Amino acid sequence: MRMISKSGIKKIIKSPYALIILVVIILASYFISDLRGSDEFVVRSVIDGDSIVLDDDESTNVRFLGMDAPEILIYGSPGDPLSEESRRLNQSLLGGAIIKLEFDAERYDDYGRTLAYVFVDNVFVNEEIVRNGLARALIINPNKKYADRIFKAQDEAKREKRGIWGDLSTIKPPNENNFFLIKPSDATRHIDQRVVTRGKITNFRKSDKVKVLRLEEELDIVLFPDSWGNFNHFNIKPEEYYIGKPVEVIGKISMYRGRPNIIISHPMNIRVLN
Repeated sequence: MRMISKSGIKKIIKSPYALIILVVIILASYFISDLRGSDEFVVRSVIDGDSIVLDDDESTNVRFLGMDAPEILIYGSPGDPLSEESRRLNQSLLGGAIIKLEFDAERYDDYGRTLAYVFVDNVFVNEEIVRNGLARALIINPNKKYADRIFKAQDEAKREKRGIWGDLSTIKPPNENNFFLIKPSDATRHIDQRVVTRGKITNFRKSDKVKVLRLEEELDIVLFPDSWGNFNHFNIKPEEYYIGKPVEVIGKISMYRGRPNIIISHPMNIRVLN
């Protein structure tokens, strides 16, 4: 940008309109400079398969766009199958490297986390984790910048039966999940908490908007249409496959019309027990 001399500044100041223009130019140059320096970072820590903390002054928490990795075991919350494998892959892709962030229509999520696509050299990290079957594609409008690439990566993972798209009998939750085990009848005491619960699927109902499995007549296990394809991949018809079987369910309890429920999106969160 061309520098303005002191004499030039004095002339500009004499005109109130020109002064406003000068202020706009200075602010614009500041923000352009700030943006140019804000897209490359070092990672301080990897939280799980789809979130990291940056090594910057704010310890910025970044949530990866376009994907959803298995929930990791933490204090107060059980872990999903393959969550540690997803975190380790993320760590191996990012470890010690300078990363670049790209943004989409929305910059932050409801928790104040920065939403971004992450790149290391020529590797699109979001896409690579999905391609390895250690996260599922999750495109939420209006953030669709790389939707085609991420869905294509998921199709490859499904085709090759990688990670969460592999043999369900080998996809096991963490042993520590037993600490979070509750009875279905106690569900209303754990609203907004992630838990593990076990029981028999006793009933089923379906509409155009939802499939509901009833666990011991105490707790509803809910599947929305955007997740039905995940069950189809394993040739599972929930209304037939789970009825009368004892299962273990991992998920967050919420209330709907006076009944507790857990929304699940993948068969790894409802495991048939022997």
